Amino acid sequence: MKKTILLALICIAAISCDKKESAVPDPNPISLSYQKATTVRTSGSDLKVELKEVTDSRCPMNANCVSMGSAKLVFAVSDASNQVNVNFEFQGNAKNEQLFKLGGVEYVITVSEVLPYPELSKTPKLEDYKIAVSIVKK
Repeated sequence: MKKTILLALICIAAISCDKKESAVPDPNPISLSYQKATTVRTSGSDLKVELKEVTDSRCPMNANCVSMGSAKLVFAVSDASNQVNVNFEFQGNAKNEQLFKLGGVEYVITVSEVLPYPELSKTPKLEDYKIAVSIVKK
């Protein structure tokens, strides 16, 4: 029994060591509000991120829809000397990350949540949106 457990642990360790490193999003994403810049720390550098635009066509929670829809977001990301607009399409069931370049450096932006979720009876204002975002250097 002990040999079986030891063998299983060795196999798990070997498999986990064999995985290629990839851009892993920050486990603690920051929350962005409309037109309020927030600083994100990425591998030793600070990036300023601002939510510029939200176009939400997701299916409202109390409706029957043919498709899920998406939320289209525009972020302004800048460092000390460069700025880029990042167009992002958030789909709740998909891999919600996108590659972008800023000053010759590649980053991965990940959106894990877009709130509030649409409802038939309410249309949220841009100021109501809270977007959970993380950025990592690739």
